[in-house]
Amino acid sequence: MIIHPCQSLCGLNGLHLRILDCGHARSAREWVGNVVSPSYSRLYYICGGDPYFTTAEGRTVEMKAGCCYFLPAGFSFDHACRTQMEQLYFHIQLIDDTGLDLFRGCSEMMVDTPGTERIQRMIELAASKQPDDALRLRQELYGTILSMLERHEVHLNRTDYARCILDAVAYIRKNLSVQLTVKQLAEHAHVSESTLEKAFRAELGMTVGRYVDEEIFLAAERQLKQTKLSIAQISERFGFCDQFYFSRRFRVRYGLSPQQYRKRYPF
Repeated sequence: MIIHPCQSLCGLNGLHLRILDCGHARSAREWVGNVVSPSYSRLYYICGGDPYFTTAEGRTVEMKAGCCYFLPAGFSFDHACRTQMEQLYFHIQLIDDTGLDLFRGCSEMMVDTPGTERIQRMIELAASKQPDDALRLRQELYGTILSMLERHEVHLNRTDYARCILDAVAYIRKNLSVQLTVKQLAEHAHVSESTLEKAFRAELGMTVGRYVDEEIFLAAERQLKQTKLSIAQISERFGFCDQFYFSRRFRVRYGLSPQQYRKRYPF
């Protein structure tokens, strides 16, 4: 017997579609907002209505029923609807074995046309508590992503990040706090502070401080949406000096206080 090892085994085991949030939303004109350089990608499956978004360059895209829109991490846009909208949405990251998001390499939006019947089926799967339905829904998401990549001729490429970045990212995720300093991270990665900052800017397109902030507020979003922890507890968990400073930082980033944000996503 001859066995040929699967060359993609490492990629299979190291690749994970991380679903940060999802929901079935119906809204009137209150669905309006501004998203600036988000740390995750969005999938909008449009069921009906007249939603649209406007890119940072001023291009307006009408979102049509039966279509799915992929807006990648780092893609800034304004969104609204003229009268009403209904959608199934997902906030996602495609994490590889480095712990970093492959979708960060995508710079443009993508569109697929699953159709309203398939979207309705996905809504039913999303409402189910059965594990097999969760697997079916995840399969649908992978199918959508693959269809978009093929349609738009986009290839996801793994990046060989510097060792100091991988070490720093792993440490940040294990010790997530606003108290983290570049000095701490550089010492953990066994490089100078300037070397670490240069590597983050060159390979991730951001400073170390911004990366830490993105991870903190992404985690804080999840705590607000998915737990009953108080604002003070969430603030303390991420090392803020008090909940009022956390609330100020949160409002600057999202345009809403943590309390207002939580009301939009009742647990």
